[in-house]
Amino acid sequence: MNPFSSVDVVPSYSRGFRYSWEIAGDFNDPGPWAFVVQEGMSDKGPWKNLSPEIVNFPAWEDGGGIHKVGKSNVLYFRIRLKTPRGTYFSPVLQPYGTLGRRDFLLAREIMRREALRAKVMSGVKCRVYVRSTFGPRCSKCLDPDTGQIRDSHCRYCFGTGRNPAFMGPYCMWMSFSTDAAHTEDDDNTGTHEAKSFEAIAIGNPVLKRGDLVIDSATDKRYLIEKCDMAAEVRRVPCLQRITISEAPIGDVIYKVEDRNAG
Repeated sequence: MNPFSSVDVVPSYSRGFRYSWEIAGDFNDPGPWAFVVQEGMSDKGPWKNLSPEIVNFPAWEDGGGIHKVGKSNVLYFRIRLKTPRGTYFSPVLQPYGTLGRRDFLLAREIMRREALRAKVMSGVKCRVYVRSTFGPRCSKCLDPDTGQIRDSHCRYCFGTGRNPAFMGPYCMWMSFSTDAAHTEDDDNTGTHEAKSFEAIAIGNPVLKRGDLVIDSATDKRYLIEKCDMAAEVRRVPCLQRITISEAPIGDVIYKVEDRNAG
C-alpha cells in the first residue's frame, strides 16, 4: 500500500520550492511519522536527502538556490515516510510539479505581490494551523471499537481524532475586511458575541473549514468557516478568500499551542 494520497511541489513566494503531501485517511501506522524530502538525477534515482527529518508535519520549504544541476539535467523529487512499521515512498515529481517553469514563476509572483501588499498596507501577521485529516490517531478519545470521536472538546486532539490535531504554525499575512457581529450560544463557553471576517491570503498552504488562524499581535483565535480560490494559475492556488469567525476566550482551541509545545 502506498499511503500518499497527494504530493505537490508549489512556488514559495519568498523562496524556491514548497513541498507538501497528504496521507490517506485510512493509513493507520502508529506514530511518530518521519518524512524526508529526497531529490534524484532521474526518476529512478540515485536519491539523496534534501530536507532534515520532518516528524508529523506535511510540508517543507527548501530555501531556494540549493539545487545544483547541469543545463541538460532535470531534478526529480519524492517523499520518504518512515513509521515504526515500515518505510514508504511517494510518487516521483519533477521540479515544478504540475506547472511549467513560466507558469510556476507567474504563480510565485502573484503570491509575492499579495504578501508585499499585506505587509506594507493593512495586512495582519498570523499564525495558521491546518486541521489534521491524517496522521496517528488520538489514543485518548477515540472509541476502540468503532473509531468514532467520543469527545469533541478533547484536549489532546481537539475533536479531530488525530495527534497532532493541527499542523503548523505557518506564518501568513492576511488582509481582513470589517467584521460582522452576531450572538451565539455554546454549551461549553456560554453566550458570546461572535465576529466573522473575510480575508485574503496567499494560496499556500491551501486552507479549509476548521483550520485555525491566530492573530500574532492580539493572540485572538479564529476558525475558518469557508475558503474559496480568488486566483489560480492552471489550477494551482495563488490567492484564497477565507471567511473566519472569532472563537470565544474559553474555547479549547486556545490550548492548541500549549499542546503543540508539550
